[in-house]
Amino acid sequence: MARIGRAIVRVPRRISKGQIIKVQMVITHPMETGLRKDKKTGKTIPAHYIDKVEFLFNGQKVTTLITGPGISKNPYFAIMLKATESGTLTIRYTDNKGGSWSKDVKINVS
Repeated sequence: MARIGRAIVRVPRRISKGQIIKVQMVITHPMETGLRKDKKTGKTIPAHYIDKVEFLFNGQKVTTLITGPGISKNPYFAIMLKATESGTLTIRYTDNKGGSWSKDVKINVS
């Protein structure tokens, strides 16, 4: 499995001032519900899932997603963002086992 917490983020290359853009993101994460059993041992696999995703633009919070164990492995998230200026989009995300990661993406408005 790829490294847990690695994120791939996609934003449009050309963005006009005032344009509403789609920010897309995939995070490598096992997203275990805590309900599955290991086929070899029969023991329950402990819950391990992303529980919060925050989007900040130039340090100001855009939105927060509170998630749970019902989301698939390597989850996909997307938000719509109005691009009024160039800057940095910071995405911070945590899981229920204390894992914490972030990803910065440059937004260039022309």
